[in-house]
Amino acid sequence: MTNEERYSLLLQRNYPKDKPELLPIVPILEYFDAPPVLATGMCAEINGYFGASSGYDDDERLKRYSTWMRCLVKMVLKKPVNGKNYNWFEMTLLSRWAALADTHHIMCTDAPDHFPRSLLNALKKASYQTSPDYFRDPFSMHAQLLDQIVELNDKSVWAIRHPIRDIEKQRPTASPDFESMHEISRHTIHISEVLLVTILNFESLREQQRYMHSESIKSHEGKLLLGKEYREGALEYLNFQIQMLKSLRERSISNHSRLSSEITVAYNRIAQQDNRVMNSIAFLTMIFLPAAFISVSLSSLILPIYSNILQSFFSTTFFSFGEDGLQVSKQMWLYWAVTIPSTLIIMIVWRLCLHTKAPLTYHSIKQFGKTRYNRMLKKDNNEKMTV
Repeated sequence: MTNEERYSLLLQRNYPKDKPELLPIVPILEYFDAPPVLATGMCAEINGYFGASSGYDDDERLKRYSTWMRCLVKMVLKKPVNGKNYNWFEMTLLSRWAALADTHHIMCTDAPDHFPRSLLNALKKASYQTSPDYFRDPFSMHAQLLDQIVELNDKSVWAIRHPIRDIEKQRPTASPDFESMHEISRHTIHISEVLLVTILNFESLREQQRYMHSESIKSHEGKLLLGKEYREGALEYLNFQIQMLKSLRERSISNHSRLSSEITVAYNRIAQQDNRVMNSIAFLTMIFLPAAFISVSLSSLILPIYSNILQSFFSTTFFSFGEDGLQVSKQMWLYWAVTIPSTLIIMIVWRLCLHTKAPLTYHSIKQFGKTRYNRMLKKDNNEKMTV
């Protein structure tokens, strides 16, 4: 009897996500020996799983083996489609291997449109399918299928990396777009999440493959049907695929960290701009507030004996309009004599408070004056000793 291998792919455009009752999923699950719970809404929304089922004959030899696995991939698009700039591929992989019938079937649902062609090309390039062990292995058809999943995740990770790089390039010239940054950050979190679950699925598959290769696939005499070279080669290649996914997840985590750094830098830039604005407001206030305070507010603090003389000065009645035109008060010089030194003193104190490392307190001012006095005294003593 000739060996029969078959891949069945239900593409994304044909998969009735909104109306799962239109898909005869239960008979399909029965054929692949999968549990009915996979047809429930819980498994339709979960981010991944892996399971297996085996059957033995009266001699405890493996006669059938089935697996079911769910892997999600989020693909960010260059241009939005139907108002969305991303697409989910929620793939469910079902496999069934039957020893007596020499058949091996795999069904993949919700696959991308290019998935069949890519898988077919990968199968044509596989050179070790001519080995007799290949047709005895329940996991023989998984290798190329898992390659396609790894490749999809690779495209997913690099698709989200490009907009992050664009943000980094535009940082010196463009203002930050926090809405876009938030969307990209959400995508990076999802990609890292599904990558981790896919890694766990592959590792569970590896454990099942290692066990079945070393314990269950035996002849009538109890000897292993699969050669050592084939078993070790299959395990090593699966380890390689898992390592590829782990590397992609590290890249995904790095993408999220880079985006978080850009968001932090954007907030810091805004804070610096706010600080410059506040410093400008404080500077303008220190320039005009002393003059306004002296010209208006101090009039109420003048001693009564001088009130008649200085009332006009502190009330800013420096100008008057009469028959001779505009006239300037003779006390104008006094206003500037008080205002300019007051403004300079306030600005000097402000600069000292702004640039001091420690808070400006009475103790720190006293200590500063004491230090300056001792330094001047020491300088005078040195000059006297020189003379």
